[in-house]
Amino acid sequence: IEICYVTKGRYNWIVGDKTYLLFPGDGFVTCPWQKHGSPREVVDLGEIYWVVIKPQCFLMNGKFKAGGWSRFKQEQNRKIGKVLSENADHKLGKAQVLKKLFIALHIELSEKDFGYELRIKSLVEDFLIQTVRLIENRKNEDIKNKNWFLELNSVLINDLSRKWIIKELADLNNVGITTLTYLVKRNTGYTPANYIIFLRLEKAKLLLSKTSETLTEIAYGCGFYSSQHFSSTFSKWEGVSPLAFRRKSK
Repeated sequence: IEICYVTKGRYNWIVGDKTYLLFPGDGFVTCPWQKHGSPREVVDLGEIYWVVIKPQCFLMNGKFKAGGWSRFKQEQNRKIGKVLSENADHKLGKAQVLKKLFIALHIELSEKDFGYELRIKSLVEDFLIQTVRLIENRKNEDIKNKNWFLELNSVLINDLSRKWIIKELADLNNVGITTLTYLVKRNTGYTPANYIIFLRLEKAKLLLSKTSETLTEIAYGCGFYSSQHFSSTFSKWEGVSPLAFRRKSK
């Protein structure tokens, strides 16, 4: 198991067909069967710490046993194997806790004071524990962010005719504009403003297909300033005018 931490520079890293960009403060973890490295086959300029841990047993199905050196119980071995083998995102953001472990490990290996062997075993256990925690915390954060986004999405869909202001939307959801933008882009790929346009156009397409409402009625009902604003935005995004879309859909 390889665990890394970036302290300086920027690293372009790949695992299989996935590409990652690592910055200072980012950690990285791979399992024994996962080939990884630089796509250019040259390590980028910077500074990176890494440790390689060789467990007694670690298989792709999650079977894991650290070995006789560790104090992990059977259930803890099972947990480590399951989390690491099922982890699909190898980048560990906000992983400063790993830096502290690397510094402590370096001191023990360099100075070799009384009991350093025991301290090293304990630190290696900590590397595995903290890596599992980082993965699980990220998963919990992803679920939390997903639930937050679903609530935001519901608010928008239920009031698309409202002239939403981004700061107002951020305040309503108790986040800053930067956080709002990050979470919306992470869930949709759009900025908040463009995502609102996307939702309005999706509703407009439904109304064009299923109702006989006029363009003006649809425009105001979907939050556009005028029928001209609606038509120009629709044509720009969809590649056809609203009337052409209506004829085609029917």
